[in-house]
Amino acid sequence: MYTILHLEQSSFIKKLVKNILLENGFNCVSVDTAGEAYETLKNLNGKVDLIITSLLLEDTSIEEFMKTINNSNLNKNIPVFVVTGNELENTKKRILNLGVSDYITKNNLGEELLKHVKYIIKEDELLNCLKEAKIACVDDSHFDCTIMKDILSRHDIENVDFYSSGKDLIESQKHYDLYLVDIVLEKEFGKNIIIRLRRDNINSSIIVTSSLTNTKTVASMLNAGANDYIRKPIQEDIFIAKLKSNMRTYALIKQLEK
Repeated sequence: MYTILHLEQSSFIKKLVKNILLENGFNCVSVDTAGEAYETLKNLNGKVDLIITSLLLEDTSIEEFMKTINNSNLNKNIPVFVVTGNELENTKKRILNLGVSDYITKNNLGEELLKHVKYIIKEDELLNCLKEAKIACVDDSHFDCTIMKDILSRHDIENVDFYSSGKDLIESQKHYDLYLVDIVLEKEFGKNIIIRLRRDNINSSIIVTSSLTNTKTVASMLNAGANDYIRKPIQEDIFIAKLKSNMRTYALIKQLEK
């Protein structure tokens, strides 16, 4: 069951949120303080799927709360929603800049809550698709491959094959659902690999990975058949978000096959 941790001092809002979540099949754990939230996260040991918190906390600031969550290896990937009664633009920017996934205003809490929660569940479904998809990475940098391998492993994404050249990938005669291709390889140009992959894998997603930032170069890769571009050095949040985003076609095909 999907477990949501709700941090809120108002008994009225706690009851409202809990009733909505329970009625829709979610498990809701309500706490009053950040200290209780940390203890709950520790006790549940990675089994919290979403955190919903008030902007104003009793025992700490929202900044310190988010800092603690983001610095925890166990909890840093948990999406966090902030509930606020303030709709001022500068408040929205401040909240989002803390690393929260979204904010919900108290005025529309009842109708907005489920919409936002279901969106996060959809993101989790894409992550599950990512875990079952076949992925190939073409990169001749041992350092970059190690980084990507570590990130994927932290998200339980294990079905990945690594190739040091496009030639090795083509000769394997294997087909994948998702390709990660570096632009500049020894004695190879990523664009030529992308053209070949797109020709032979019409429904697969192809993502370019590179430290190159020239817009014409990136546009050329996209025109050659790439679906997306990830800039090096790899940033974990952006990396996983883009992989999930490019799983939408895979998920749709799977649905049509059922």
